[in-house]
Amino acid sequence: MDKSYEIEFRNDHLHVELREGYRPTRELQDEIWKQVRAGCEENKTRRVLVEGVMPESERPPADVVRAGLKAAEIPDLWLAFSFDDFVPTETTELYETIATSHGVRAKFFDDPTTALNWLRANAPS
Repeated sequence: MDKSYEIEFRNDHLHVELREGYRPTRELQDEIWKQVRAGCEENKTRRVLVEGVMPESERPPADVVRAGLKAAEIPDLWLAFSFDDFVPTETTELYETIATSHGVRAKFFDDPTTALNWLRANAPS
């Protein structure tokens, strides 16, 4: 298993931690989404908190669109991102737009507590 991320169920949501060195290759993203889907189904949740380190390089728009569509493969998904020192970019705005236009409730935050509170206040349990 790749050590640049970890996925675990925490009480009422699935937690995905992206660590230093995380590189969002197509293969790694597919593996993560497979595990997220399985974790959501196994734990009967649609709440997912992704936190940690924002990938260093800008991604091509086609990759961002693909990632947003991949998230939409999980029905009724609520997805909160919390990255250290997060500053919105065209890439994060594109991702949020693609994902939400395909039924995912996705939002970016710079604080994990705020992100988790948003999930708990809005997403069904």
